[in-house]
Amino acid sequence: MPEPEPLQHSHIRRLRVLALVSAALVVAAACGGTAPSAATSPPASSPPSAPASDAASPSGEPSVAPSESAATSQSLTVDAKEFAFDLPAQAPAGATHLTLTNSGQELHQAQIARLNADASFEDLTAALANPDPSGALALVTLVGGPTSVPPGESGSVDLALEPGTHVFLCFIAGADNVPHIAKGMVAPLEVTEPATAGELPAGDAALTLQDFAFVGLDTLATGPHTVSVTNNGPQPHEAGIVKLADGVTVPDVIAMMNAAEPASGPPPWTDVGGIAGIAPGSTATMDVDLPAGNYAFICFIPDPATGKPHLQLGMIGALTVQ
Repeated sequence: MPEPEPLQHSHIRRLRVLALVSAALVVAAACGGTAPSAATSPPASSPPSAPASDAASPSGEPSVAPSESAATSQSLTVDAKEFAFDLPAQAPAGATHLTLTNSGQELHQAQIARLNADASFEDLTAALANPDPSGALALVTLVGGPTSVPPGESGSVDLALEPGTHVFLCFIAGADNVPHIAKGMVAPLEVTEPATAGELPAGDAALTLQDFAFVGLDTLATGPHTVSVTNNGPQPHEAGIVKLADGVTVPDVIAMMNAAEPASGPPPWTDVGGIAGIAPGSTATMDVDLPAGNYAFICFIPDPATGKPHLQLGMIGALTVQ
């Protein structure tokens, strides 16, 4: 029987993909050819053998439509599977209700990053060819997106999309420890002008992200909620939501993550959704609908000074749903 994988390695591995991105993009380019520029972005990123999305408009592409859940914003539906995104080639700028549907068999996310105005998809690809990811990260701003969406389920967020080239990325790794981006799970989206009218929903609950804590939300009632998430920085942060195993508390998780000898076996939680990394000074919202239980907000983004995930620096917050 193989030895159980160390807990710390198994559940912080997504952080290490920043150092693996050069290999990831080499693999993606090998599977899909030369990386497209903003002007020639394809409608989706998909391995050659992947079938087209079933959820398509009459033109054959996933559509952008007025949002049913937020009347003042447009809606954009994206499909995730092994190992690709299906999404339109472009979408108007403005308030956008984005839903990620996971039609695959593994956990997926849609981390969205906006390229700087003077950068292109090729620039990002070239920067990612460098083992030091700092140059690549300097080319983008993290915008958010649904994260940790389980197979067969959906996650939704509201974002203010600005004009420019955006990139959808999945940094989550499967049981083989290979990040999905290394298997081709990267896709560009051109956000165009003029912007659509609309504003982000106000939300019925608020969560503040800071270095290094979750502030302002520790209890929710069962049922659907729209949570307004603001990053007071100064670093990018995410708010992944995990359901804690029976008998496990937030201090237990902190102790496990900082133990000299990492525990082995399954994690003390189950991923149930959340919002991917957003830049300092920005606000987005996430839809939350959880059954009663004990949960936690977790940030896995690494601290550039120490290389440690924010979780290990204390960025975990208890959430009780009742």
